[in-house]
Amino acid sequence: MSMQLTRVRVAQLRQFRQAFELADLVPGLNIFTGPNEAGKSTLVRAIRAAFFERYRSKVVEDLRPWGDGTATPQVEVDFRLGQQSVQLFKSFLGSRARCSVTADGQTKDGAEAEDLLAQWLGFSYAAKGASRPEHWGIPGLLWIEQGTSQALSDAAGYAQDHIRQALAARQDASLGSEVAASLGDELLAQFQSQLDELQTATGKPRAAYLAAMQAAEQLQREMADLDEQIAKYQHDVDQLSALRRQHQTEAEERPWEALKGKLAQARHAEQALAQRIQQLADSQQALARLQQQQRLLEAQVRSVAQLQAAGVQRQQDAARAAEQWQAADEACRLAQQLADDRVQQVQRARAQWTAARQQANRRLLQTQRQEACAAAERHQLALTDAMARLESLTQLQASLRAPVLQKTDVDELRRLDKQWQALRLQRQAVATRLQYELASGQTLSVEGGTGEQVLAGTGEVLIDDALTVHVPGVGRLRVTPGGQDLAVLAKQCLQAERVLQDRLEVLGLAGLAEVERRYEAQQELASQIKLAEQALQWVAPKGLEPLRQALAQSRQQIEACDQALQQLPESASDTEPDMTAAEAALHDAEQLEVGARASLTQALQARAKAEAEQVAAQREAALVQAQLADPDQVAQHQQALASLAQVTQEVQVQQAWVQELTRQRDEARPDILQQEIERLGRSIALMEQAHQQRHTRIQVLEGTLQQVGAQGLEERRQALAGEHARARQRVAELQRRAAALSLLCQQFQQKRREALERLQAPLKKHLEHYLRLLFPHAQVAVGDQLTPDYLIRRLATGEEERGQFDALSFGAREQLALISRLAYADLLKEAGRPTLLILDDALVHSDADRLERMKRVLFDAAQRHQVLMFTCHPGSWSDMGVPVRSLLG
Repeated sequence: MSMQLTRVRVAQLRQFRQAFELADLVPGLNIFTGPNEAGKSTLVRAIRAAFFERYRSKVVEDLRPWGDGTATPQVEVDFRLGQQSVQLFKSFLGSRARCSVTADGQTKDGAEAEDLLAQWLGFSYAAKGASRPEHWGIPGLLWIEQGTSQALSDAAGYAQDHIRQALAARQDASLGSEVAASLGDELLAQFQSQLDELQTATGKPRAAYLAAMQAAEQLQREMADLDEQIAKYQHDVDQLSALRRQHQTEAEERPWEALKGKLAQARHAEQALAQRIQQLADSQQALARLQQQQRLLEAQVRSVAQLQAAGVQRQQDAARAAEQWQAADEACRLAQQLADDRVQQVQRARAQWTAARQQANRRLLQTQRQEACAAAERHQLALTDAMARLESLTQLQASLRAPVLQKTDVDELRRLDKQWQALRLQRQAVATRLQYELASGQTLSVEGGTGEQVLAGTGEVLIDDALTVHVPGVGRLRVTPGGQDLAVLAKQCLQAERVLQDRLEVLGLAGLAEVERRYEAQQELASQIKLAEQALQWVAPKGLEPLRQALAQSRQQIEACDQALQQLPESASDTEPDMTAAEAALHDAEQLEVGARASLTQALQARAKAEAEQVAAQREAALVQAQLADPDQVAQHQQALASLAQVTQEVQVQQAWVQELTRQRDEARPDILQQEIERLGRSIALMEQAHQQRHTRIQVLEGTLQQVGAQGLEERRQALAGEHARARQRVAELQRRAAALSLLCQQFQQKRREALERLQAPLKKHLEHYLRLLFPHAQVAVGDQLTPDYLIRRLATGEEERGQFDALSFGAREQLALISRLAYADLLKEAGRPTLLILDDALVHSDADRLERMKRVLFDAAQRHQVLMFTCHPGSWSDMGVPVRSLLG
């Protein structure tokens, strides 16, 4: 059974706030492209939601447009399923949530419609919450979401029951029964159940077997504990004797007292060193204050020297500024003289250009008048021709009779007639036939749903409803055809005939043949009207009014040219001036004038700037000289020189003292002294603590040995040894039983694998069909789960390379997973299951060579299945022989 989507429409769904529709979907490959966030994955999510999500689900908030909490996401999907035309409508959230499925005129709503979809396509719904991958079945395997094209095992596992059914449907009856027996053999289930009671699938014991092993292990541990306690008792006796001797020696020698004396000496040295370090810090602070005072005095002395140098520089700057002002004043005078000359030159050039322009306007107006006369003549001819063609078109349109048949009307009538004929033939084929052959002069009376009828002679009656036959002189015969489907079929046939006749009566036509004739005549007349419209469009593309306006404009232009020629003055000379030369001369003169004015402006600015700089330089020179002549400034400078010499001597003395204190501190090594104090303190504490702990340990061991000695450890160990031997015998018995059951199960499962290999053959054939297009000399090994396990390729050395599927590169897994899905689709199609492939940004990890091969694979698969591909790389798929449709229009 084939499945083909023909239209998808969404509204109020994520970024599609307004309605958006994908129409005219073709049976094979359909490629849709758009940049990121153009809505590709949203459309795929909408299709999945239309099929997988319950319309009453409250966990589809992600379908709403962002920021719109009142939107009602809607999805419409039109598709063909075999010979059925199906329309699916589903809206989510809010009070208007609903679902309807219409198939060939029959509509189902709500959960009944959703269950019908799941039955058709091979999936299920979640009992509660959002739909999950384990519910998606066949569509979950063939509809690839973005970023999941390389993940195959889970999707194939969820659809495995459907795939196995499709594989089994391709085998003969004997193989099908063998497979069924191998998969559900009662004896294997019984053995496996008994084995499962004893151990897990990995061979680990459970239940009674596990309890017996645990009991034996527990007894073993208890014996080991007793052995350990006996050994520990003996060890503790020896340890107690050694501890008593060591504790007595330490109590007599007291080794920690000598360390306490060393610790007191180290702490005394630490206090003396701390005093020297404090003295060093005070000396460093005093040195810092002296150095800061020294830097301030040096800065004061340098400021006076800098002021003297600045006075000399200001005098030089003032002299240079005076020279620059004189040069700028002379440049201004010359620039003013040049600007006056350029103004007179522009005036002469403008007079010559005005005369030339008037003569050129006269010549232009004369040319325009000639062109307007020619245009008026053309427009007049075109208007006359257009009026004649319009009259012809009006006559053709008037001859088109009503009602006008649309192609949709004709197609609908054809479909209704075909549907009625099919039902009529089916009714005749399955109805009960009553053949009669009566003697001359004899009649029978029959009474049924169509009324009473008298039969005579020879003939046949079709019975599709209960019928009563009256036999004169005998009685009545009640004939009831078998099954309820025949009555339903008869009712459907009559209903289809009534629908067809009602439609013909609305159009006022007798039958389909008259509809066909009327439609053909109408099409011929429409073709003539179209030709007439094209002819009129050619002559008057915008209608008659633009032609009339163009004719009037041409006549107005003639009048305007005549008036303008009358207003122009007569030429002063017979020779025609050169307009281009005059315009060039005027342009050159104006450019020279602009340049002269710019030069004058720059010269004036330069003179003003030079004058300002001269005044500023003279003022700054006078200010510096005044500061240098100030008596207070001179006295402060002398005092700073004397103070600087005294402070410099004090800094040198203080630096020598700081260096001496630093040397004494470094030689004392305060870090090593601190470590010595810490080491001695820890050693004393550890010695005293060890002595006390040893005393405590002696007391504990004495009490423990007294308690253990009265427990009878040897007698208890002998009793446990007997119990342990009996427990080991029980474990051995259960172990032998588990081994026997495991062997039986292995033999049965070997038979099952042999049947599974025969079951895998059709899938492997389809896989290798596509695999040869991608890897010409490769093979694929299919596992028990009907998914690829290994990719087998022959190397250049002649050796075989077996690559596990999960160990392949991301791109190779993606390619092999897609090929597997195409093989599943071929199997499902052969088994009569609906197939549709949806690829959302698939094969984005393929290199150029692999991508070219995968294009051949997809093109081949599209000959048998409908494929919807969504991609953000339109250039990569432009050579697939189908249009690449942009979602952005």
